[in-house]
Amino acid sequence: MLKKILHYLFHGGLITLEVIAMCAIVTLLSYSSMYFDPIKQTWANFQVTDTYFQMENANAEEVTDFNPDIVLYDISHCYSRAEIAAGIQRLYDNGAKVIALDVIFGGLGQDTMASDSLLRVVSRCEDKIVAACRMVPSYDSFYKEQSFFVPLTNCVEACVNVENETVRYFYKNLTFGDTCLNTFVNEIMRIGYPEEYEKWMDLKDDNDLGKYLIHYKQLMFNKLHIYDEMFEDEVKDKIILMGDFQDLRDFHNIPVPLNGSRRICGTTIHGYSISTLTEENRFINEWSDMTNIIIGIVLTLLFGTLCAYISEVYMDLSGFMITVAQLILMFVLIFLAAYLFINYQCNMGLLYVMLGTGLAGFCAEIHYFTIMKFNNTNKISDLKQ
Repeated sequence: MLKKILHYLFHGGLITLEVIAMCAIVTLLSYSSMYFDPIKQTWANFQVTDTYFQMENANAEEVTDFNPDIVLYDISHCYSRAEIAAGIQRLYDNGAKVIALDVIFGGLGQDTMASDSLLRVVSRCEDKIVAACRMVPSYDSFYKEQSFFVPLTNCVEACVNVENETVRYFYKNLTFGDTCLNTFVNEIMRIGYPEEYEKWMDLKDDNDLGKYLIHYKQLMFNKLHIYDEMFEDEVKDKIILMGDFQDLRDFHNIPVPLNGSRRICGTTIHGYSISTLTEENRFINEWSDMTNIIIGIVLTLLFGTLCAYISEVYMDLSGFMITVAQLILMFVLIFLAAYLFINYQCNMGLLYVMLGTGLAGFCAEIHYFTIMKFNNTNKISDLKQ
C-alpha cells in the first residue's frame, strides 16, 4: 500500500514540476512578447475580489453599515474662495478633528481678496488642515500640482493620486521618480486616528509595497453641503472630507457598483479607504505571494498525485474523471475563498492554485503519453511494474 502511494506521489511530483516549468515559460514569454500583452492587461483589470464585493453587497437588502466619524463636505456650485474660507472656519470653530481639502486651489486667481481670505483661514486652522496635491506626468518626469497657500503656511500636504484604471487599493505613500509622498489617507490617519495609525504603520507589508485593498462593502456617511446650516454636533471630533462631488474630473472607476454606479467621487473613495482601517470587520488581510505560492504548489502536488492515480487505474475514463475532479476542486476553492473573505476579511489568493490545478490534468496527459511512447506501449497498466 505504501509503495503504491509513493509511486503515485512520485508521478504527482513530476507532474507538479511540469506545471511549474510551463508557468515559468509562459511568464518569460509574457515579459518578452507583445502578443501576451492583451492577456496581461485583461488579468490586471479583473480580480476575484471584485466578485466577492458584489456578493457582499448583493446579500445586503439595505445599507446598514454607517461610519459616524466621517463627514463628506460638498462644495459643489460654490465658486467663491471667500465662501469656502468661511466654511473652513466654521468647521474649525465647531471642533472638527481633521479638515481634509480634496480640492487644489491653484494660483491666486482673479479675486485676490478672496484668495487672501482663504490663505488667512488656512493659516489659522493649519493644525487640522490636510491639503491635497497631485503628481502629474510630464514627458519623462512629474510635476506637482498644489494649492497656492501650501508654501505660505505650515499645513500638511498629501498626495491624492489614485489608480488610473480601476481604484482597488490605497497606499501608505506613493513614489514618483525620486519623489516619495505620503498619501491623503496616511496624513488623515496620522492626525485623526493616532492609535490606529501606529498599528497601521507597524504592520509588516507582506503585500506589494504598502498596498491595501479598499473594502467596498456599501457604507453610509453623513453629508453636508457648504450652504447647509451647520450644527456643532454634526462636525465636532469628525473627519471632514471636503470635495466637489459634482466635478466629473474627480470621478473614478471602482470594481463594484455603489448606489447603482461604478464611478464615484474620489473624495468618497478616500472615505472608504479610511473606513477600511478604522471600522470593525473592514480591514482585509491579504495573504502574501509566498504563502499563496506554497499553498498552490502543495495543492498542485496533491492534485497531480490524484491525476496520476486516475490515469493509471481508470485509463479509459481518465480524461473525463480528471476534468470532473478539477471542476469540483475549483468550486470548493472558490467557495472557501469567498467564505473566508466575506466572513473573516481574509483574501486567499487563487491565482497559483487555479493555475496549478488547471494545468495539472493537461500535464498528466503529456506525462503519461511521453512515458508510453518512451516505453513503446499503449497501456499505462504495463508501466505499473
